[in-house]
Amino acid sequence: MRFIAVVSAGESEPGQPPPGLGVVGGLSLLERQVRAALDAGAEAVAVVAAALPSEIAGRIAAEERCWRVATPAALAERLAGEERDALVFAPAVLIDERLIVAVARSAAPLLADFVSHPPDGAERIDSQSHWAGIARLPAAMVADVAADLGDWELTGTLVRAAVESGAARLNVESLPVYAPARRRDADMLWATPLDPGARARATDALIAASQKGCLDWPARFIHPPIENALVRLFLPTRITPNLVTLATGVLGVLAILFFAMGNLWWGLGLVLVIGPLDGVDGKLARTRHEFSRWGDLEHVLDKILEYGWFIALGSYFAQQHGLAAWLATIGIILFALTEAASGEFFRRFTGRQLDDWGPFERRFRLIGGRRNTFFWSLLPFAAFGAWWPGFLFILAYAALTAAIAHWRLLKALGDYGRAVSNAVADNFAGTAYAFLPKSDAGGR
Repeated sequence: MRFIAVVSAGESEPGQPPPGLGVVGGLSLLERQVRAALDAGAEAVAVVAAALPSEIAGRIAAEERCWRVATPAALAERLAGEERDALVFAPAVLIDERLIVAVARSAAPLLADFVSHPPDGAERIDSQSHWAGIARLPAAMVADVAADLGDWELTGTLVRAAVESGAARLNVESLPVYAPARRRDADMLWATPLDPGARARATDALIAASQKGCLDWPARFIHPPIENALVRLFLPTRITPNLVTLATGVLGVLAILFFAMGNLWWGLGLVLVIGPLDGVDGKLARTRHEFSRWGDLEHVLDKILEYGWFIALGSYFAQQHGLAAWLATIGIILFALTEAASGEFFRRFTGRQLDDWGPFERRFRLIGGRRNTFFWSLLPFAAFGAWWPGFLFILAYAALTAAIAHWRLLKALGDYGRAVSNAVADNFAGTAYAFLPKSDAGGR
């Protein structure tokens, strides 16, 4: 369903900037709402602000789908005759993207509300609920209210008009807290950070929320404190996630050169440093809400670097071990590539990550064959100067985990097929071997 969005900088106290200009996670709340609305599918965003700092005004003007008006009356003029719905945001509210998407996909008129445990700053709607700071309303209703607003505040008046019109409610507490992109349960973020302390706490909450679940053990237990410290360092700067990715790529190429020249400790040290750096770009992007179409290329770069490290190590070991070194190198890459391709096929086929399919998969992900686990497992061998045995251990590690991943892939595909197709379920039932235990999985 097509819609536009309406965001506002809010009304300021004398001598104070509008509350929507407060910075959380390296980005003003106003711009955060703009980006979130566009990501949720808004075809245009109307920004209501009498004046904006030149830097923010320039960024908004550079987005061709945004247009700014100085007053609610000017907004009413722009919305005259608009047939699309309007996704309306309360000023200076940090709203979880899952809630934004849920409201954007609903039918107008609709208000998101808290019923059981309203957070501080939520505006009361009636005796039983508080507004969650976002609503989907007919643009005609927004235009009518904005035209006759007088001295009243825009979004609060819109909420009252929506309540009087019998708008439906979406209870925030009823939404699932599982975040597929982060592969874990994550509480809904919601805050009205109006002072420096509240904005600092909201930034901390954003960084914590950006943490992915279902990781290998170095990424889960070693990397997060380093990643979070670097994200906090980069947030107020002009360093972008893409720049972090580029810097990581440069270090990765240096590691290839070190391995190829036989400077194994330098190469391994760089690889272990790259581990937490590889998580910084994603966390920085999620915290600052700064995504680009090139972000997915990071995963391609990761694989190129990983296989480049193994090829460089193989070329060095080949000086002493000849063909055996090249066969080991090919084996490691083929096993790793097979596992990665299987996981990607499963994601495209089911819409789910294989690593996140079930309890076994999530636990196995901790020790599964990945570049972090491969190179951390090389470290104790390197400590005793046993680099070649360590390389062979990685080969065995890759073979074992690839075999387990393939077994789980086949099982998960069978479970998924039986769950979504009665025909597949019938095929499994009709071709089952009598000596095997019966499966409880069924069709739809």
